[in-house]
Amino acid sequence: MNALSPDLSLEVVPRPLRGFRLGVLTLAHFLNDGAVNFLPGILPAILVRLALPDADAGVIMMALLIGQALQPVMGWLTDRYGRRWFFLPGLCLSTAGAALVGIAGSFAVLIVVLLAVGIGNSAFHPPGLAAARDLAHERHTSQVMSIFLVGGEIGRGLWPFLASLIVVGLGFRGLLIFLIPTALIAPWLLHAVPESQVRKTERARRPWLRRVKPLLPLLGYAGLRSTLVYASVTLIPLLWYRAGGSLVVGATLISVQLLVGVIGNLGGGWLADHLGRRPVLAVMSLLSPLFLLAYLAVPLPWGYFLLGGLGITLFATLPVIIPIGQDLCPDEPAFASGVALGLGNALGALGLLLLGGLIPVIGLEQTIWCASGIGFLALPVALWGLPAMRPTHLAGVPR
Repeated sequence: MNALSPDLSLEVVPRPLRGFRLGVLTLAHFLNDGAVNFLPGILPAILVRLALPDADAGVIMMALLIGQALQPVMGWLTDRYGRRWFFLPGLCLSTAGAALVGIAGSFAVLIVVLLAVGIGNSAFHPPGLAAARDLAHERHTSQVMSIFLVGGEIGRGLWPFLASLIVVGLGFRGLLIFLIPTALIAPWLLHAVPESQVRKTERARRPWLRRVKPLLPLLGYAGLRSTLVYASVTLIPLLWYRAGGSLVVGATLISVQLLVGVIGNLGGGWLADHLGRRPVLAVMSLLSPLFLLAYLAVPLPWGYFLLGGLGITLFATLPVIIPIGQDLCPDEPAFASGVALGLGNALGALGLLLLGGLIPVIGLEQTIWCASGIGFLALPVALWGLPAMRPTHLAGVPR
């Protein structure tokens, strides 16, 4: 069947089948984002194993994340040649690379493996996000996007903790276990990813600059948000470990932030559909750095509550900014998703690299203070840089 055949239109696909597809896509997102984000849970042990200084934490994370800059390219290719060519191979590459971290015996090999993980992640996300939007059936887009994103956030939250348990109990080679789930789910994915309903002849043939220009404010917001995310999940467990804490407890600091952040994924989409996107982004942009600063001021276990608040406010923005990008480029949804998520994450990786350079100069805790300051910069972008979208229930109501 032609990949662009109208027979695949979601208008004629039964609701249970759409639910099945969304479920399988969400499970794949769990595996992919877990593979891409478990590294901070064992990063202190990797630094010790390879005899590397703390400042190299930024370089290592940069290698993992910089490949996400390829997401717009992967999205552009996806919009033209089909989603299945990128979605499943991307998942396989990211999870295989994550497993190979366990046998990377040198800094150079580790960097190569992490670059491969980033490339796989870039191939996975644009078709996945575009497919999730299609499954929304043009209704409650942010809420359906939230469900898809929840799978990723649970993976991001659980895998750092699981990886730390594996490394402590089985050693680094135990990470090869992460190959098994992808092998089991791969056959299902061949039938679960809906192809695009936009025909090639309908897609705009605009120069790259004209495609990206409307997305620049959104890209700036996503980059600032990602910097705060990556700084918190990288520097907080490292600060704990360097203060004498255990590797596993340090990983729980990440897991609490990311797992509780699932509430933000679900609530952010719902709030955006009912209250509007700009108010949600503005409030969350203000609260996120405040939670991070408050965490530095209190001991555990109270710090867990503040990290949970940080996760909620950070991840409530994700199901909001991706539909904004897709609305700005409706004829190229995978490309827009790649810009909003991939390039934004790549900018966050650059921000983390710069913050890592500050560690030997001002120390870990002061570097986290600087990350909070960067987080506050997202507030004016949310208020005045992003397009104002009306709540769903007010659509069509005269101004």
